[in-house]
Amino acid sequence: MDSLTEKKSRDWYFGIMVYAVFLGLIAFVLESPSEIARGCLKIAISKGVLITDYIALSSIGATFMNVSIVTLLTITLLFYNDIPMDGSSIAIVGLMSGFSFFGKNFFNMWFILLGTYVYCLYKKQPFKQYVKVGLISTSLAPIISSTFFYNNVNAEGVIVSVICGLVIGFIMPMLAEHTDRLLHNLSLYNGGFAVGLLAMMMVPMLKSMGFSFNTVLYWSTGNNALLSSWLYGLCVVLIILGFVSDGKEAFWEYLKILCRTGHPKEDFITLHNSGAVLINIGINGIIGIAFILITGGELNGPTIGGILAVMGFGARGKHAFNIVPVMLGVFVAGFSKFWSIKDPAAQIALMFCTTLAPVTGFYGVIPGFIAGYVHASVVQYAGLGYSGVNLYNNGFAGGIVSIVFFSVLSNFVIPRTYPVNAIIKQILKKYGRFTETDS
Repeated sequence: MDSLTEKKSRDWYFGIMVYAVFLGLIAFVLESPSEIARGCLKIAISKGVLITDYIALSSIGATFMNVSIVTLLTITLLFYNDIPMDGSSIAIVGLMSGFSFFGKNFFNMWFILLGTYVYCLYKKQPFKQYVKVGLISTSLAPIISSTFFYNNVNAEGVIVSVICGLVIGFIMPMLAEHTDRLLHNLSLYNGGFAVGLLAMMMVPMLKSMGFSFNTVLYWSTGNNALLSSWLYGLCVVLIILGFVSDGKEAFWEYLKILCRTGHPKEDFITLHNSGAVLINIGINGIIGIAFILITGGELNGPTIGGILAVMGFGARGKHAFNIVPVMLGVFVAGFSKFWSIKDPAAQIALMFCTTLAPVTGFYGVIPGFIAGYVHASVVQYAGLGYSGVNLYNNGFAGGIVSIVFFSVLSNFVIPRTYPVNAIIKQILKKYGRFTETDS
C-alpha cells in the first residue's frame, strides 16, 4: 500500500474502534456491570437461530456490549493480519457488527474461524488470505451454538460442534470461490449464498444424527425512540465527518458514487475519497431507518442488524439510487401478498433485499423493483431446508433470485445507465468533475 492508502486505512480502523468502544460505553450507561454480565452470558449460551433478537432475549445493554466485543474482535483479526480497511473489509465489519445484534456472539464464531485457519495450514497460505471468508462463514454460527449447548452441554454435542466449525471454516473458502461465478455480479452477498448451500447439506445430516433445529421468534418492541435516536445520531455524525474530512470534494465524489452500478468489485474506498464514502454510509443508514419506521416496523436487533449491513456495504456496492427500488419492491409486496410488511421476516427482508442492488445498477429501476418484489417471497421459504441456522438467509435467497434474473435479463434487457444517473453524470461533466475512469 502507498502512504495515502495506509493512512486512509488507519483512519478507518480508528473510526471503527471508536464506534465499537462507544457502544460498550453506552451499555454501561444503560445497565449495571452485573446486569450486562448476566445478559452477555444469556446471549453466549443461546442457540442464536433465526430469529433471535438479543435485545428481546437479554437486554439492550448486554446486546450493545456483545456488538462492541464482536466488532472489536473483528477489527483486531483484520488488523493483526495486516488487512487494509478497504470496501470489502468495511462491509464485513458492517455484517459482523449487525449480526451480533442477532445470532452472532463472542463465543460461537471461533470454531469456524479455526476451521479457516486449518484450511490455510493445508494450503500453506497465510491466514490473511482467507480471514475475510472466515468471518463471513460465521453466518452459520447458530449451528455451533445449537450443537454445543444441545441437551445442556454434553461430550457428544461439544465434539460435534467443534467438528462442524472445522468443516464450515475449511470448506467455505473453496465453495465461495465457485458460487461467486454463479451470481454474475447481481448479488452482493455471495457468502450468504455459499453458506446457504452448505447449510442445506449439513443440517439434514445433523438431523439424521438426532440433533434438532427449530426456528424461534424473539422480537423486541417499544424501543423505537431510544434506538432511532442512536442510529440517526450515528448517521448524522458520519455525514458531518464526511464533509469535514474532504469538504466540497466529498459532495462531488458522492455524486460519482451514485453513478456506479453496485458491481460487487466496485470498492468505493479506493475509487473515491473517505468523505464521500462516509456520506454514502450515513445516507444509506437514514434510508434504512426511514423504511422501518414508515412501514410501522420496530427498531430492534434484527432490523438494526439489517441497517448496519446496508451501511457497511455503503463502502462497496450500495448507494441510495440502487437500493431504494429494490426496497420498494419488498414494500409493495407487503400489500399484495398474504403476509404483512410489518411481519418480522418481511422487515428483515426490507433491509437485506439490498443484496440485489446491482440489478438496479445494471438493468434499471423497474428490474430492481421486480427483483425486490420477487425476493420478498423467495426469502420467506428459501431457508426451510436449514431451519434458521443460516443468518444470511437473505443472501441465500438473493443468490437464487440473481441467478434466475440474470438468465432472463441478459437476454431481454441491455445494461444501460438509467435516466437519473445520466442526469448526474451530465451535471458532473458540466463542472468538469467526471471522466471515463469514474464510470
